[in-house]
Amino acid sequence: MEPELDDAAVPAIQQKRFCATFDIEDWFHAENVRASLPTHDWDRLESRLEPNVHELLDILAATQARSTFFVLGWVAERYPAVVRRIVDDGHEVASHTYLHRNLNQLTPDEIEGELSRSKDRLEQVAGSEVLGVRAPNFSVSDLVLDLVAETGYRYDSSYFGFTQHDRYGQISATVPPGAPVTEIRPGLLEIQMTRVPIATVQVPWAGGAYFRLIPYPVFRWGVAKHLRSNPWFTFYFHPWELDPDEVPPAGMPRTLRFRAYTGRGRTRRDLRRLVTEFGSCRIDEALRGLGHLSSNETTP
Repeated sequence: MEPELDDAAVPAIQQKRFCATFDIEDWFHAENVRASLPTHDWDRLESRLEPNVHELLDILAATQARSTFFVLGWVAERYPAVVRRIVDDGHEVASHTYLHRNLNQLTPDEIEGELSRSKDRLEQVAGSEVLGVRAPNFSVSDLVLDLVAETGYRYDSSYFGFTQHDRYGQISATVPPGAPVTEIRPGLLEIQMTRVPIATVQVPWAGGAYFRLIPYPVFRWGVAKHLRSNPWFTFYFHPWELDPDEVPPAGMPRTLRFRAYTGRGRTRRDLRRLVTEFGSCRIDEALRGLGHLSSNETTP
């Protein structure tokens, strides 16, 4: 049985929503390469962001997919034309914080600054309200969620629920593995990253390195399996994962090089196949369709 792709043909509660989301950052923002960079001054490093994001947008345009883009405030400040194209192409702009710092390692004031500064800058450039945020490296915590709510966001998409990963944050609230949307704080919704049950284990399957390392037919099987019993799949990806020509920094550890660069040669083809087969919707529009947002809480 294949996942239902025609949302108009079934009631809202039965619709199958594949939400392809993209974390818009440059190659040097990635955690795997940071420690090996020759300088901490990002403005002195070669940017590869614009061609990678435009290629990503071209893939989505060719497949008529609509998505949510979690954009760094740092990116919006330096590449406003990229953000405007995201909006003009019909996608949602959300926040990936300002400087791509792990929020669960910061002070409350620093967290608030990352959240509010990026929201303000993105809204200025995009010309529409920013409703959602995703913490870099899924670095969520109870304090982070408190401050996300206080800063005025309506949803967060930072919880993975996979305790074995060395970077992912944890929260005290219980988020059922199959629940696509959970009210995690009054007025704040949590859009968790998707895991797929295999035997008795909830296996991370949401995208990123998992998408690059799992062969496409197997990854597709997992998406279809999840959507047969759940109404929502959250997928994430970075524009640098489309870039097979990026040269790893000198001296980068072999394990980190493997995590960051393996599989990039096939991601253009496989991403196009994925959104062609399953479609894609914006998070804000999916939330509106489920009654979690009012009509004036979605961007144009």
